[in-house]
Amino acid sequence: MRPLYQELPFHRASYINVYKEELPHFIVPWHYHPEVEIMYILEGTGTRFVGDHVEEYEEGDLCLIGSNLPHEWRNHDVFFHKESKLKASCWCLFFLKDIFGVNMLNLPEMSNIRNLLSRSNRGVKFVGKSKEVITERILEYINETGAFRIAKLISLLECMATTDEYETLASVGFVRNTIDSGDFERFNKVYQFIMRNFSRPIRLEEVASLASLTPNAFCRYFRERTKKTFVQYLNDVRIGHAKKLLIEGKSTIATLSIESGFNNLSNFIDQFKRSTKMSPSEYQKKYGGKQNRY
Repeated sequence: MRPLYQELPFHRASYINVYKEELPHFIVPWHYHPEVEIMYILEGTGTRFVGDHVEEYEEGDLCLIGSNLPHEWRNHDVFFHKESKLKASCWCLFFLKDIFGVNMLNLPEMSNIRNLLSRSNRGVKFVGKSKEVITERILEYINETGAFRIAKLISLLECMATTDEYETLASVGFVRNTIDSGDFERFNKVYQFIMRNFSRPIRLEEVASLASLTPNAFCRYFRERTKKTFVQYLNDVRIGHAKKLLIEGKSTIATLSIESGFNNLSNFIDQFKRSTKMSPSEYQKKYGGKQNRY
């Protein structure tokens, strides 16, 4: 199913909004909004959906969700029982990316935050000791007012941006507009080519020529920047796109396998199982049509 666009109930004169939500269970289905969101779970367990990434969550879960990235925190079924006394609660912090303005975001001092916001397009989960430090910053932020809110937000984002204890969530195949690279222009040319052409066969020589490299040099170059071989990366893009189509439920498995760049259905199913530990039909049955229950 397609995600719902959510108009957040905030005062539009404010670029930063924070609130605490306490309910028997979370009620917002798979959705997206232009605001960047920081979500910290106080109580509750369930399944977290961020793009095509699906994972169980529990108390203490802390994520950064980029602008217009579909997401949902869905509680376990026991939370929906009439006799249940369980609660779901969280702190949510929302802000619009243009709070900083183009000129400010392009300052050298903002490079860490600029890269963080780029990563947030795929969703970021924080782990380890860094999560505890970031959580403390969030709780300190709650009572700030006026210009101190902006200063504290920058401090919070810098803290998020400078830790190595994080995981990106949605695949590059689901989110097509983000990539981090020191030599952005050359890599972005390769990246954009992949995103425009992953549905057809791509020869290594073809993509290497875009970077003005030999195939062997390109393989080294690509692995240094993505920590994956070109074939692994391309398969991730294709599988991510297939998962997106399965979630939306618009195509048959045979059709979406072709649309995702797999000319052989058996190979697609094998690659999909290797990536997700389930078949495409099992994935669609489990994660497709999530909005029907609401």
